[in-house]
Amino acid sequence: MAIPLLLGVFVYYLLLKAGGYDLNLFVTISLLILTSSDLNVVLRFGIIAWAAASLSWFAYSNYIREKEQAGLPPALIYFVIFTVLSLLFSSIFSGNPVKGLSATGRQFIFFGFVFLIYKNITGFKEMIILVSTVILAGFVTSSGVLYNLITQGLIVLLASEAPIRVTGIFANINVAGGTIAVALLALFFSFFMKNKKSAFSKLFTVFLFFFLFVGLVLTNSRAALLTFVLGSATFILIVYPNLRLKFILSITVFILAVLFIPPVNEFFSFFLRFEKFLNIRDHLWTMSWETIKANPFFGAGPDQFKDFFFKYITAPSGSYAEFMIKKLYTDAGDTGLSHNFFIFRTTELGIPGLITALWLPGLFIYFGSKVATKMRSVDWNGFILVTGALSVGIGLFARGFFESIGLLTHGWLMVDLPFWICFMIILFYYHRAFFDQTKILKNSPSHNRDASLSESTED
Repeated sequence: MAIPLLLGVFVYYLLLKAGGYDLNLFVTISLLILTSSDLNVVLRFGIIAWAAASLSWFAYSNYIREKEQAGLPPALIYFVIFTVLSLLFSSIFSGNPVKGLSATGRQFIFFGFVFLIYKNITGFKEMIILVSTVILAGFVTSSGVLYNLITQGLIVLLASEAPIRVTGIFANINVAGGTIAVALLALFFSFFMKNKKSAFSKLFTVFLFFFLFVGLVLTNSRAALLTFVLGSATFILIVYPNLRLKFILSITVFILAVLFIPPVNEFFSFFLRFEKFLNIRDHLWTMSWETIKANPFFGAGPDQFKDFFFKYITAPSGSYAEFMIKKLYTDAGDTGLSHNFFIFRTTELGIPGLITALWLPGLFIYFGSKVATKMRSVDWNGFILVTGALSVGIGLFARGFFESIGLLTHGWLMVDLPFWICFMIILFYYHRAFFDQTKILKNSPSHNRDASLSESTED
């Protein structure tokens, strides 16, 4: 234990010497997003402890330097308190309080990291660093997908009658797809920012975009594809509202082509696996509903839906669905097995879980839309950042109808953190736009959009 700790301190020292605060923030958040539960326990603990100490130190340094920092809105604080209390009570009244309290502790620590990340944001530069960590996570995941494709053998995969599905560094293919989808969206939004880029930088960005897109397609995660498609469409429609009619017409033509043109219909039916549209989700949803009816007030308990699998299993004996449910029981972890965010929260936490599942999208969209409207005429790059973050969230909420993870999964760091980074970006600009306009454009290269505010952006 002492050796990894000393090594971590040494690496931390080198990071500070090599790149100072910026590099340290980039590496710290990147490691948090890429820290899988498959890692060695000591190494994982070391990364988390290092991240907590590092972020705490720099948050304190920022406070000493600036004194006045962006505060979190009371609505979010109430949400966090309610979420932790709902986990706590559900754990106490569950069949396995120890497991439930463990999930409660993880969620509490997760919110602590979210708070520390927020306190490390002092301007535009830190937000770009945070977005870059998300893109890096997508790049690493996509690289793993392509590596697996090569090592598994492209000819074997192409010869298969089923669509190609390749995972990366994560055992869960839906985690891989979600990570790449969010990174792809972040990169997509960067094309709309006003900054000076060299020709090489532009070409590299385009190459990286297609590299991530190929990785996303190879995962064949339909929920992740939905995240990207809906997120990018939301972004375009907010940034360019005059395109809404053309967009609706284009979508109508596309849907008609998929429905009535045989080659197009056959391609999308095969690629998107229409014959297995829900796969085993309908069984999991039915099992979840039976669990909810048996435990309506406090749910089954955090991470304890799996304990009810065979009590409420609906798949016929010997069927493909039964095989997949048993495989899920054996191979998957304990969190987010309902494959629907709203059902997942209700199954494990009861009515309070359903409240938080509806409360979170409401909070996010309220703050996001309010800040985006304010920023449009003030700071173009800030507007793009906020609108991009809002669009990622909307894409992930849509994904939440088919996946439980990626939003609020009992403190699952690497899965939930990209969404909360987006939320913190929105809340930072919310504070600057409505409570501290003298700093709204700090470090932003597009501050000249509003002369009345640009004169007051100097620190």
